[in-house]
Amino acid sequence: MRQRRLGGGDIAVSELGLGTQRWGGDDFNSPDEALCHRMLDYAVLERGVNLVDTAEQYPIPSARDKPEGATERIIGSWLAKDMARREKLVIATKITGGANVTAGNIVRDCEGSLQRLGTDYLD
Repeated sequence: MRQRRLGGGDIAVSELGLGTQRWGGDDFNSPDEALCHRMLDYAVLERGVNLVDTAEQYPIPSARDKPEGATERIIGSWLAKDMARREKLVIATKITGGANVTAGNIVRDCEGSLQRLGTDYLD
């Protein structure tokens, strides 16, 4: 998989990224955790994809038994199987926008993402 520098920094990302918006969601075609892990295995371990895009708000659609944040927890459980996997990924996440975007909420939301992902940094 070819990679390109992200902006002017040292981070290199694969030309293809793995989107996760529906992972663990509440509709008939949302993949469950086991399938998401297989997709990560295939994309990251077999094909060299390193860019994973997620958000604190995912999955969309969510539900009471499949709440927002579940997608990051799925990625985190995959990472927990082998912590060396974290070094292979560039994780991009997002916070929920709107009127509640304040410096304090950004920090709190990012800390929540870190906890769900089981990592100590975001890329």
